[in-house]
Amino acid sequence: MHRTSCLNCSRALFPNQHYCPHCGQKTDTKRITFRQLTADFLQFILHAERGLWRLLKGLIIRPGQTAIEYVEGKRKRYFNPFAFLALSLAAMVLIHSFIKPYEAIQEPDPFVEIRMPNERVRELYRTTVHKIASIQKFGNANLNTLSVLVSPYFAFFLWLFFKRRGRNVAEITVVYILYTAISNLLASIIISPILAGLKDSGAYWPVFYLSLFLQTCYIVWGLNTFFNYRTTNGYFKILGALFLIGVIGFIILMGSLFVYVYHGKYMEVLKYLG
Repeated sequence: MHRTSCLNCSRALFPNQHYCPHCGQKTDTKRITFRQLTADFLQFILHAERGLWRLLKGLIIRPGQTAIEYVEGKRKRYFNPFAFLALSLAAMVLIHSFIKPYEAIQEPDPFVEIRMPNERVRELYRTTVHKIASIQKFGNANLNTLSVLVSPYFAFFLWLFFKRRGRNVAEITVVYILYTAISNLLASIIISPILAGLKDSGAYWPVFYLSLFLQTCYIVWGLNTFFNYRTTNGYFKILGALFLIGVIGFIILMGSLFVYVYHGKYMEVLKYLG
């Protein structure tokens, strides 16, 4: 039986109309069933698969050209960047929940407590350690998300450094999010299992910093083409800019965390830490 009105917007429908002329919903919408859910899911996967594969392949093989094509108008060709970001974050959370590539949470050191003159100072010390532990836990649970959230910060300063290259802040932000998402995803797949096997060993931090360096090199590689540099000089300019932006951000972050942990009366603890 033909419907006389749209189930979504209640507008009148005419015979032989397959879509509502007002909202675009199908006129043959039926009750939700598991069969329909399965069909809708497969349709979404098959529809998104090509764009997702193109985006993944492009970001891995030619990140600069892929970014240029997307920001200059080839949006239909590629998977949506923010949907890709959501999928990447979900995959990283899943991977890290299984392998847990984090070092042990900091605990009060009895050898440090011995140096404390009285119980009051020891209690202050334990509180600072608990604060540091809470920061570690938050960072371990949200590291990849936080690295993406700082993308606007990096994008803004990259725009200041390279505004003559003709890219605006929004374009740089989208591209930086794409590069950060794919580099974090690849690091989670390749590096995180290695870190999980090196927990609490002397090799853990060298491998961790090597991973950050490789991710930075990848971003530099992509941005060099995106900013239309044609010589190796462009690589060094972008690397230098990222290093300076990162150092400034690191100083701001560590300064804020230091104030959070050791402000006021907790400053007394510092002279006993060695």
